Amino acid sequence: MKLWKIAVIGVFALISGGCFLLFGGKEEPVDFWQPVLSPDGRFLAYVAKPPGAQVYGLYLLDLETNVERLLVQMSQDVFFPSWSPDGTKLVFTGIQEKDNWDLFVVEVESGQVRRLTTDSAMDVNPYWAPNGLIIFNSNRDGSWAAWAINPDGTGLRKLSFSRPKS
Repeated sequence: MKLWKIAVIGVFALISGGCFLLFGGKEEPVDFWQPVLSPDGRFLAYVAKPPGAQVYGLYLLDLETNVERLLVQMSQDVFFPSWSPDGTKLVFTGIQEKDNWDLFVVEVESGQVRRLTTDSAMDVNPYWAPNGLIIFNSNRDGSWAAWAINPDGTGLRKLSFSRPKS
């Protein structure tokens, strides 16, 4: 089967209700998203919304002990976790104000959260690069581009060009 046919089937399956279309059976809600393995392979960080919860939180699973702990719970959803190269912190996107998605850093050991960005634009898909920079997408100048920021919130700069709106 050609790659484009597989892509079309996959998109259709997601739009139409998920993997049950491809594999049969009953559709089950999935409230466990965006798993990322720590650099040492010991921890799995992920976004989840347990039964009865109103918003997604950031969870940590110790793969040696199988103990799960809630690392970050905010008043609104969190998304897109990414580990620091040394495994001591995670960067993630959090929604604080309506339609304002910003970047936050949490210290894994203490659970202390620090907000990195406060722009009214959407700051999403953060990736903690091996060189220590946090790379992310933002529409802060009116169109989507790649940006970088230091983990302490300084040094914000645009990395890529912006594509013109069509």
